[in-house]
Amino acid sequence: MKFKSFRIQALDLQFTCRSIKLKPILLFISFSLFLVACGGNDDTDAPDQDPEPQPLSLDNCPVAVSNETFDILTWNIQQYPKSSITANIVEEVIEIYDVDVISLQEITSVTVFNSLVSKLQGWSGTITQVNGSNLMLGYLYKDSEVTVEGTPFNLFEGSTDENNNAFTAFRRPYLLKANHTNGLSINLINIHLKCCNGSQDRRRAASDLLKGYIDNNLANEEVLMLGDYNDDIIDTDNVFQVFLDDPQHYRFTTMPVAEGPSSGWSYPSFPSQIDNVLVTDELFDNEISTEVISLDHCVPNYFTSVSDHRPVLVRLRADQ
Repeated sequence: MKFKSFRIQALDLQFTCRSIKLKPILLFISFSLFLVACGGNDDTDAPDQDPEPQPLSLDNCPVAVSNETFDILTWNIQQYPKSSITANIVEEVIEIYDVDVISLQEITSVTVFNSLVSKLQGWSGTITQVNGSNLMLGYLYKDSEVTVEGTPFNLFEGSTDENNNAFTAFRRPYLLKANHTNGLSINLINIHLKCCNGSQDRRRAASDLLKGYIDNNLANEEVLMLGDYNDDIIDTDNVFQVFLDDPQHYRFTTMPVAEGPSSGWSYPSFPSQIDNVLVTDELFDNEISTEVISLDHCVPNYFTSVSDHRPVLVRLRADQ
């Protein structure tokens, strides 16, 4: 800002940065104005403005979806929202990929989940509500292609001696029955099993319980169990052996990924394929593809801004 001279007519006062004529009674006021007037600097730049956020480009992480296929994504979005920009990124990813159902793990509150749903035009959502949990499970689904049958619900009780403490109150599997416009009607079971070494018995007990539930309650129905299994499906001493021992009725669609190169796995920080999809034999012929989406190749600072997990997408065709 540049001042050459100015005039305060009410005081009959004129001064410039080089010469000042003041009445003594106005010395203090005038001196203050003088400092302001002489403080201008032609070379001072205006404060930098925050750059406009650039639209997210996922051109290097393409997925193929269509109205004819039932496209289902599972995504552990690590303590959502992980940063101040997480919500915007997740919203953009969902809008760009335009899948049909998203199974989410590690939502920190009902409020942040509802806020996400409200920003997604044409989407609805449902979430487990567990007081004090930052590991809640949720579903998002596209209204134009998916309708939910009945009310989603949690399976099993919390930790008990009877179930070998397989599930805490925070980790109870979440079942939603989704009907797609292509005719498929799938019981989705969203899981987040206990992590880490020392919890193998809990994951093994969880597998036994889940298989027993499906066998006894969902026989002859289409079932897809997806989420964070927190263990490898290719281990020799496998906590999921109960499913692997029944290949006539159960199949991990993520098995080719798990048997492939570690660069394509869903959990790069401790390289492992722990985000998995299991289907029952009613869906064996419907699977088109299952893939891990390497969003870290497209989203800047993905692992620090969004999640330490990559999402997994399974695509299903209609019955032939």
